[in-house]
Amino acid sequence: MEKTSMRVSQYAALLFMLLTVSTLQAAQDSSNATRQVKMHDIRIAMGSTSLTATLEDNPTARSFVKLLPLTLTLKDYGDAEKISGSLPHRLSQDAAPESDAGATGDIAYYAPWGNIAFYRGPGPEAAGVIKIGKITSGIDALNRPGIMRVTISLGN
Repeated sequence: MEKTSMRVSQYAALLFMLLTVSTLQAAQDSSNATRQVKMHDIRIAMGSTSLTATLEDNPTARSFVKLLPLTLTLKDYGDAEKISGSLPHRLSQDAAPESDAGATGDIAYYAPWGNIAFYRGPGPEAAGVIKIGKITSGIDALNRPGIMRVTISLGN
């Protein structure tokens, strides 16, 4: 009788531990999912016009988020891009590809210059281009010629 009672209490203790670990893991997963959604949506304000974008889940994009909110001056760079001046800090290049070509709507970090590029058209393959996001609405605002000031912040 004693052995059966001992086995039952051991199984009960093991079951309790497994349920506790599962509950803690589910809470952690939920917390991470909530944080990720908030981190990945950004708003780009140009005066009364707003663009929205979704950031990539990579080390470069995560280090960019730490700079937000951020106000930048953009200027035309060729037919395909609006670029900023240098960012206040260099962004992480961990796990970044050696090169990339920006596509229409892409937001990229250009590591050699330490700036951001907003692609309004396809760009050439270039070393040091690291995609950090994609504009999801309002891209036409980037087609205005000349210099523009933008404020980038986390989305709502």
